[in-house]
Amino acid sequence: MKIMCVTSCFTGIAHTYIAAEALEQAGIALGVEIIVETQGPAGSIPVTQNLIDSADGVIFAVDLDVTGRDRFVGKPYLHVDVAAAIYGAKGLIEKLLGQIRDGTFAIVSVESPPETVPKSRDSGRKKGFVAKLFGRGR
Repeated sequence: MKIMCVTSCFTGIAHTYIAAEALEQAGIALGVEIIVETQGPAGSIPVTQNLIDSADGVIFAVDLDVTGRDRFVGKPYLHVDVAAAIYGAKGLIEKLLGQIRDGTFAIVSVESPPETVPKSRDSGRKKGFVAKLFGRGR
């Protein structure tokens, strides 16, 4: 099996690459080939369409909209935030593979999902210095 992954965070630096590494290591542990395209404000290097076409499924572990989402149309996929990949990469891969096996997977379409980034489990309350600085602390 081969899974294509896209990771991105708001800055395109730390979490993007931590998630990519977590997915790659989980793939090695599970014997699944993982190909990662990192995206974000710091830039990206898109993988070839041939690699995407050869993948059995896609994991979007992103905090931003996926750039070039149309390249993945028709592929089975999971869409999670980048933290889910950092803390649970193995489970994500197993979940997608299970959905592919039993036919319960979602298919990438041209349109973005209604909510491109899953809501976090907190109350939506912004915390910390930066939130207060920009008037979002409550």
